[in-house]
Amino acid sequence: MNIKLIKTRKLAWKIIYNAISNNKRLSDITKETMAKSSLNDRDKRFIIDLVQGAIRMKGRLSWELKKIYKNNWEELDLKVKIVLWLGAYQMKYMDKIPDYAIVSTSVSLTKEIYFKTSGIVNALLRKYSLICNGDKGISIKDKDWADFVSHPRWLVEKWSKTYSNDDLESLCNWNNKKPVIWFRLNLMQMSVSERDIYLNENDFEFENWKYDDIFFKVNHTSRLLNSQIFKEGKISIQNPAAGLVVRLLNPKKRECIVDTCAALGGKTSFMSQLMKNTGKIFAYDSDINRLNTFVKGISKLKVDNVDAVVADMTKYKLHRSTKIIADVPCTGTGVMSKRADLRWRRTLDNLHELVNIQKAILNNSSDALMKNGVLVYSTCSIEYEENWGVINQFLNIKSNWVVDSADKYIPKEYVDSKGALNIFPPKHNIDGGFAVRLIRRK
Repeated sequence: MNIKLIKTRKLAWKIIYNAISNNKRLSDITKETMAKSSLNDRDKRFIIDLVQGAIRMKGRLSWELKKIYKNNWEELDLKVKIVLWLGAYQMKYMDKIPDYAIVSTSVSLTKEIYFKTSGIVNALLRKYSLICNGDKGISIKDKDWADFVSHPRWLVEKWSKTYSNDDLESLCNWNNKKPVIWFRLNLMQMSVSERDIYLNENDFEFENWKYDDIFFKVNHTSRLLNSQIFKEGKISIQNPAAGLVVRLLNPKKRECIVDTCAALGGKTSFMSQLMKNTGKIFAYDSDINRLNTFVKGISKLKVDNVDAVVADMTKYKLHRSTKIIADVPCTGTGVMSKRADLRWRRTLDNLHELVNIQKAILNNSSDALMKNGVLVYSTCSIEYEENWGVINQFLNIKSNWVVDSADKYIPKEYVDSKGALNIFPPKHNIDGGFAVRLIRRK
């Protein structure tokens, strides 16, 4: 038995088990585990792909395994289910390892963590190997469709009331693909031509985003993440969708801007770039750990016009300003392709809770905006309740506020009939999300 195969699979198993059993973000546990690991970059990439893929597709994998398991699937211990998800995912979606080796390593892994079930794992994966591709052409019953596309039923049912069958299917398929990583050039440290020379000289194939060549993607993402220009902050990870939100705010040199939910600082640093590192950005976030990471990140990018403050944005008295961006906490249904576990962590109750927070942040932010000032409200959600639902209620109460149509600032293909940025991932091939530019008249 290849010890290395066992080691990588066991590490993948530990990441998933720790994330689920402790109700923590998969990305956080993965990052912590990889930082402690002595494995080479290739093995780390394999583990990350395996972990994300198995969790992303666990709904479908569980549904398929249930079909061939003679007993009650729900009674199986989580430890065993994870082994089965990992094994089944490798068989169905990864090509490099033969099925017999997957079965063997899965059985060995089971003997280490839950010995008495090794026979179940052996039998199930052997049978799965024979039939895992046998569902082609099978008619899927409506009640099983959410499992088939590996999404929670409540979410599929909700989306089915909003989208056509074709759009619903394309959305689920989009979420099940390995996400594309986009980069943003930091013009404060490197020009477009300098970047192009660097990428060409280092044998990267790259593609610029059609509307803005500072956003680009490459053929060897992991190699670029280990490159000198990334380590020096000359480029950073950012999806063009986030760039559109910032463009909607339209930051200018020497302005004073309030960023009410700065998170890790992607939008903040892009604002600073457009402002030529002049003026002032007051960046707020409620999470001290996240803000500490934010400070380190913008420092690497050579951003020095930002003041970072830890505060509760639902009630903290903000610095008065003529421009505010409120990129509020949300369900993240527009970026589920990037966060493999997010679909399984969200509930309908979460949605309602977040809507209340969003309303509170928007109201609090609006109090700090000066007359004729601009407030951009944004989410990375595609849910009406978090987007136009919040904005319509706000505008019904605040009669002195109006929508400033987004098509003045961003390409029209991303603008909906009411003047907001509204991105549907399968249609636009970037992250999903929403943003509206509001003006306070008096």
